[in-house]
Order: sequence, then C-alpha cells, then structure tokens
Amino acid sequence: MTHYTHTRLGEDRRVTIPAKVCTRLGLTAGEPLVWEEEGNTLRLIPCNHLLRDVQAAFAPYHAPGESLVDELIAERRAEAARE
Repeated sequence: MTHYTHTRLGEDRRVTIPAKVCTRLGLTAGEPLVWEEEGNTLRLIPCNHLLRDVQAAFAPYHAPGESLVDELIAERRAEAARE
C-alpha cells in the first residue's frame, strides 16, 4: 500500500521523517538509510530493508541451510593448498 506524507526541507537541508512513518516502518534514531535518486524522484530506503531485498534476490542461487560464506572459505583454502 502506498502512503503519502508531506514534509519540508529545512534551511540546513535536513529532512525530518514524520513520527507516523517511523512507527509504521519500525525506524529508530540513528537508523542507517540510503537515498536513491532516479530522475526527479528520491526514495529513502532503510538499510535493513535493502539488505533483505538483496538477500532475497540471491536466495535462489543456494540451497536452504547452505552457507555461502562457508563455501567461499572452503574454496579459498583449496586454492591456497594448490599453490
């Protein structure tokens, strides 16, 4: 569902995120955020949401319970052993 909320750019170019938006998205003070600029549109994305999206995009490439980190470490150790 799309929600529209209005805010203003302050004189020091700061933007305050309305409390109801923070509550709805579970944002807290100090939360890392990413600005995405596309044409004349800005999107503000919480980093944890972005991370979740990236993880979901890569999920089809490995089996559940399989650790890509462990696989990478094993590959690197095998390469080092061959050298």
